[in-house]
Amino acid sequence: MKNVAKNFMYQTVFQLTKIILPIVTIPIVSNALGPVGIGVYNYTYSIAQYFVLLAGLGVTIYGNREVALVWKKSKKSTSIVFCEIFVFKMIISSIVLIMYFVLSFFVDNKGVFLSQIFVILAVMFDISWFFMGIEDFRKTSMVNLIVQLFSFVFIILLVKDEKDVVVYTLIQSLGIMLSQLLVWVYIRKHIKFVKVNIRKCLQHIKGSIDYFIPQVAIMLYTNLNKTILGFYLGAVAVGYYANSLQLNTVFITIITTLDLVLLPHMTSLFASKESSKIVRMMEKTINLQLFISIPTMFGMLIVYDKLVPWFFGSKFLFINKIIPLFSILIVVIPLGMSISRQYLMPVGRVKEYNKSVLLGAGINILLNAFLLPLFGFFGVVFANIFAELFVTIVRVRSFLKSTDFKFNVKNIISYTMAALIMFFLTRLFTHDMPELLWVNIVQAIIAVLIYFVIVTFLRTNPIIEFIRNKRI
Repeated sequence: MKNVAKNFMYQTVFQLTKIILPIVTIPIVSNALGPVGIGVYNYTYSIAQYFVLLAGLGVTIYGNREVALVWKKSKKSTSIVFCEIFVFKMIISSIVLIMYFVLSFFVDNKGVFLSQIFVILAVMFDISWFFMGIEDFRKTSMVNLIVQLFSFVFIILLVKDEKDVVVYTLIQSLGIMLSQLLVWVYIRKHIKFVKVNIRKCLQHIKGSIDYFIPQVAIMLYTNLNKTILGFYLGAVAVGYYANSLQLNTVFITIITTLDLVLLPHMTSLFASKESSKIVRMMEKTINLQLFISIPTMFGMLIVYDKLVPWFFGSKFLFINKIIPLFSILIVVIPLGMSISRQYLMPVGRVKEYNKSVLLGAGINILLNAFLLPLFGFFGVVFANIFAELFVTIVRVRSFLKSTDFKFNVKNIISYTMAALIMFFLTRLFTHDMPELLWVNIVQAIIAVLIYFVIVTFLRTNPIIEFIRNKRI
């Protein structure tokens, strides 16, 4: 468990940096590029992501799991698995790269579209799945942290107006590729490069496709919304949609970091035939997750309207109507991801995982087709929310049926009551304050204090319980 705690810390630092540094630049980028520039970037990025998905072909999760199953056995077997999977991924990535390059001659915004090509090149050299499999998150986290810091500096220095959308795209995509290349410095310590049979490399296609299919489905109910908005309503709509999701995504990423860290650990427990330990650990991790995610959702509803004007700028005031709708995803998405990453994937129940995301994708496509003509922009927003809700409900239901897991209902009620009181009191105290940064800081301090006092009084604070157990 000491490794899990360390890896959680490294991943948290990396994920925080990955999300917070771009968010620190949002006021600058939003004012420089405006809704159109932000929209063009996100629209072209959404298209590039289909090729990224195809180039990766499910290897991130598949490779993670395969390495986790063999790395404790011997360096030789780990080396063979690594080389086979890497060669396999390089073959697929090369084909996809050519396809993307050909397509670039037939699209609008060619400069921005071509600048996204480095995101696909990054997939070719991505070996983060290996380090996840051996439960070593420090190296990838630190490399990514350094690259993100450099990218941040270049954005501040070079992105000045709407014409700089190509420059902004190049900084982002080159940063992603560089972070993948630098990690190769550490690989020789863990494996020895060996000759592999191409036929054996291609045999990994069956296992990776099991994880690729759900990723396609996930793309269809997340990334597809930006593509649809860009195609039907234009770049400005994509700009509003992307920035509305940005704040919620920060918290979702932080909350789900523990799931990513626990995936190889849970896989090892399953390989050791200790499945019951997985469920017991999940009772603790999901309780901790809800302790954080429920008040975070209400916290977003506290700060959003005083945050948008100074943070995104006056051009983005429209998103005040969207952020409250998306806030529910702060609870919904992490819960569904916990069940998939901590249970379904480690124990090999890929079919159940696939079923949930395929159904979610189907619902998203149908709802978009039905709601977009009726409600326009908000039709796409509702389609996304309902799809995410459905996926999580399907996973929770399946998980409860197949295990003896039980939600701590008393704690969930306590967290919700405390968060509601926190919401009403904080809004009441800060209602007449101006739309400034210091007001958001005051709101955050008041909200956190109220929430912690209430859950501690109700004796449902897991942090206090953890400290007590440490002392005993």
